[in-house]
Amino acid sequence: MHQRRGLKHVVLSLSAIVTLCGTASAEASVDLESTAAKAAAAIERLHYNASKALVTAAQDKTFGAYFHTHDHEGREEVKGRIDNVSLAVQERFHVEEMCLIDPEGKEISRIVGKEIAHDLAIDEADAPFFEPGFSTPHRKVHISPIYMSPDAEKWVVAYVTPVILDGEKKSILHYEHSLTAYTLPLEHQSRATGANIMLMTESGHVIYDSTREIAIELEENFENLDDYFSELQLFDIEYFKAVNSGGFGEIAGPNGPIEVAIRDVGDWIVVAWSDI
Repeated sequence: MHQRRGLKHVVLSLSAIVTLCGTASAEASVDLESTAAKAAAAIERLHYNASKALVTAAQDKTFGAYFHTHDHEGREEVKGRIDNVSLAVQERFHVEEMCLIDPEGKEISRIVGKEIAHDLAIDEADAPFFEPGFSTPHRKVHISPIYMSPDAEKWVVAYVTPVILDGEKKSILHYEHSLTAYTLPLEHQSRATGANIMLMTESGHVIYDSTREIAIELEENFENLDDYFSELQLFDIEYFKAVNSGGFGEIAGPNGPIEVAIRDVGDWIVVAWSDI
């Protein structure tokens, strides 16, 4: 089992994560900035593509047909078509879960992986994406903070858009991507450039680090962010952002200055640094 580090949580600094022996060269500095920018761009592309695909799916006339059908047998037939739409999206985009939820928080349809779920929930109004999803304008997408998906049993990001019929928000269409969808491109970027890359939330929780493994699967007795993800102190990074408009700066390392490049991407922060 993935072991929790420290007592309540572990507070890390970049100087504790890396062991460097001097200051990076100007050439390395340029590489770090480019690496951080490319890593952030990769995540932005994922958000854009996922949002565009969800909005496109939400325009499918099958959803409208469900709300225009009032007899039970007819709705069951349309629900089967909705399930097939969701399965087609899953096959193309490899979503962990996809569901259609009504304004009362009841699931109309849900797939998990490649399987149609039949134990539909009636209490999704408590989900972190529910209210923001219904507050989202037509053809726009709410991207949630990360959360532990009870169905996928891993940490995910939700994309949610309303389904509009006759000018009313009749439901929300929602799907989840595992954190792996975002960390895999960063892993490839790290291997290609030789730079270390970290991804963390605004709260300072490190959700990806190219120098170590971080578990994202459900663990017994783990309940929240602090149980899964160590916390990085942000004062140095906030300093970089204040004095370096390009998102590049230094912190004091155990053997000298450490040059670090950072980029904001939504409510995440990409950090790139290099061993010497």
